Amino acid sequence: MTIATRPADGSPRGAAWRAAFAAVPRDAFLPALAPAEAGPEAGHGHGHDPEGGGEGPQAMLHAMYQALDVPDGGRVLEIGTGSGYGAAVLCHRFGGERVVSLDADPEVLGAARGRLAGAGYAPALAAGDGVRGCSEYAPYGAVVGRPANGRVPAALAAQVVPGGALVLALSSGIAVLTAGVDATASGRFLPVLAHRATGAAASVRSYIPALLVPLGTSVDVALPADISADMPRFLGGLVQPDVHELPLIDADGRRVYGLVHPGSGSWARVAPRDDGTARVQFEGTRDLWGERAPVLTAWAKAACPGPERYGLGVSEDGRHRLWLDSPVDGPGWFLPA
Repeated sequence: MTIATRPADGSPRGAAWRAAFAAVPRDAFLPALAPAEAGPEAGHGHGHDPEGGGEGPQAMLHAMYQALDVPDGGRVLEIGTGSGYGAAVLCHRFGGERVVSLDADPEVLGAARGRLAGAGYAPALAAGDGVRGCSEYAPYGAVVGRPANGRVPAALAAQVVPGGALVLALSSGIAVLTAGVDATASGRFLPVLAHRATGAAASVRSYIPALLVPLGTSVDVALPADISADMPRFLGGLVQPDVHELPLIDADGRRVYGLVHPGSGSWARVAPRDDGTARVQFEGTRDLWGERAPVLTAWAKAACPGPERYGLGVSEDGRHRLWLDSPVDGPGWFLPA
C-alpha cells in the first residue's frame, strides 16, 4: 500500500500534524489497544508502524488527520475513542476544549479517559452511538472516524457546519467530504487503502461448509478482475458494508471467495478459473455477487483506477452516490442504504 497524504509534507498544516504525532506518547496508549477498540487507529490495517508509513493502522490515522481541515475555532468530533490515542493527537493539535470523542462502549471510554488524563489531555468524552453523532457539543467544524454502518449518517452530517469536513473511513478507504446544507456532503477518496480484516464471528464462520462445497444455485460468470485485490475489495465494501468476505481454500487446494450476509441468510461462493471466468454458487434472498459485479466491471473497463478517482455524494434524503472521475459526467452508482 502506498501512502499519499494531503496536505503535502512541506505545508504548514502538515508540519503541525507531524509535531502533534511526535508529541503524543504513543506507548501510553497503544500497548493496551484491543481489536474491539474501534477508534480510527484501529482501522482495517495490520501491524503497527510508529512512523506512519507502510501498511499499518498508524498510516491510516496519519492520512486521515492530515486531510482534516477545521475552520478556525471549530470543534472536532472523533467517532470511536478506542485507546484514546487519536483524541490525544487531536488535543495536541487543536486544544482539548475543541475536541469531543464519542464511543459506544462505556468501558472503552473509561479506560481511554484514564490514559488521556495520565498523558495530560482532557477532551470531552461522550458515550453514544456514532450514527447519531453527539448533538450536545454540536455544531462541529469537522468529524473524523469510522461510521459503524459504512455509510455517512444523516445526523452526523447535520452536525457539521456547511463547509466543514467529514473525514471518514469507509470500507478500506478514506473519504474526505465537505458538508453542505441539510445534511448533504460530497468529496473524494484519498489515494490510500488499508488491507481489510478477514476475521469473522461464529455466525459468519458457520457458513464455511456451504462455501467449501458445491451447493446452491450455480452460474458461470466472467470475472472483471482479481476480486481479492485491494481495489475490488474496497469497491465491494462500499457497495456492501454489511457483507462479510471470506477467502478460503477448498478441498482441492483451489482458492475460493465467500460472501456472507447473516442477517438475510444469503451467501455466495465465487470460484475463479484460470481462463478469467468463475463458477458462482449462491443461496438466500440477496444476490450478493450480482450486487457488486456492476461496480467491479465498470472499474475494470476504466483501466483499474485508484481510489482517488472515486468520489461520494450524500443527498439530503440520505442517498449515497458513488461516482468515478466526475459527479456530473462520470459513471455513478447509488449505494444501498
